[in-house]
Amino acid sequence: MKALALDTAASCISIAARNESLTCTIILDIGMHQSERLMPTVDSVLKECGLSVKDLDFVAISIGPGSFTGLRLATAAAKAIKLATGCPIYGISSLDAYAHPYSCWNGLVLATLDAKKHRFYAALYHKGVTVQEAQDVTPEEIALWIENQDQVLITGPDAKMLKNSLDSLNKGLSVFCFQDIVSCATEGMFTIGYNMLSHGKTPMEDYEGPIYLRKSEAEEKKD
Repeated sequence: MKALALDTAASCISIAARNESLTCTIILDIGMHQSERLMPTVDSVLKECGLSVKDLDFVAISIGPGSFTGLRLATAAAKAIKLATGCPIYGISSLDAYAHPYSCWNGLVLATLDAKKHRFYAALYHKGVTVQEAQDVTPEEIALWIENQDQVLITGPDAKMLKNSLDSLNKGLSVFCFQDIVSCATEGMFTIGYNMLSHGKTPMEDYEGPIYLRKSEAEEKKD
């Protein structure tokens, strides 16, 4: 496998390249400077793995839910590579990527990302199968998903934040979290992307872009 993965759904972004057994991952938590550093970082991880964009079998990008700006940056970067080389792009749900490392977990896996305004992007999985599609929800709504459930594992960049919010509801939910898995997200993206390529899944079309679960603030103000 020769591939590039871009996870830009959260404020802390992850860029990774893989060349068979070699993998290089760079994590950037630099706020508004993502746009300045994305392509130079892509060049760096490819170089570390002995690759150029012409060598890539595919590019995997997170397509949401997540940061409007971050998702657009990754999409634009991947489409530039496709334009130059014809390399296929596979869009992967950010929540699917966060949950993927725990596909063998016996209990429920709750993947999450802070959606601001006391809301979370969240989806629920059991052994790699989606049992609750990604939604923009409150902690109270999430609590209804997992009430009377044992062994609920919360994962994603903002897992700890969601766990604290759920604990504050005092509903006696049995949850614990693994938060620091940004690099694991790109690992999952490599696996999911490779499976999509191997099974002949249709890559992203030129007209396709990120998936948003809510309107941007600019769109809300316009309405």
